[in-house]
Amino acid sequence: TTPTTTSGLTIFRSIDLDETEEEIKATAGNLYAYYFANTNASARYLKLYNATAANVTVGTTTPVITLYLPPTSAGHVGLPYPISFSTAITAAATTGVADNDTGAPGANEVIFNAFYK
Repeated sequence: TTPTTTSGLTIFRSIDLDETEEEIKATAGNLYAYYFANTNASARYLKLYNATAANVTVGTTTPVITLYLPPTSAGHVGLPYPISFSTAITAAATTGVADNDTGAPGANEVIFNAFYK
């Protein structure tokens, strides 16, 4: 590969992802990789939505992807094929796995970076 200063991925960064939805991309896009950290001693759940933040209500809107974040862990996931979102990309984190869960992680418990286009 050749280094370039154009056509790269865009980075979304949140050091306090919680039950309040955060918009990664307001239009259709692809998720290529992500980094997460869960600083709490209990599991947390990352939820990704194919909708704009204005159209997501955590606990009501069904996420298209729910990911388990193990206690006191971090990781980087590079996807061999990007995940396509036809409308928009929005993220949230909760303390429970259920789609209707609205449990709020504490301040700075869930850190999330998304690499998208």
